[in-house]
Amino acid sequence: MANTTGKKYGGRSKGTPNRSTLETKELLKSIIGKELAKLGVMLAQLEPMERINAISKLLPYILPKQQETSIEIKQPLSDEAREQKILELKKKLYND
Repeated sequence: MANTTGKKYGGRSKGTPNRSTLETKELLKSIIGKELAKLGVMLAQLEPMERINAISKLLPYILPKQQETSIEIKQPLSDEAREQKILELKKKLYND
């Protein structure tokens, strides 16, 4: 029968990580650390195109991808309308 009380009986305490998960993460960190130490030498041994491909595959892990942004102005504002809009935005900013 399932426990529907919401109380926890036995098992790991809340927030305690699984031991095998910790061991696996530590092993992977160790392996990756050793490989990263050799990365410069390995890249130097590659042909130029292979080196570019390898570096481009690693970039997303180092630099965030940029998203394109654009602003579309349908009708340019007159100086007077622009000043009025600025005043409205200032009021909204300071009053809220």
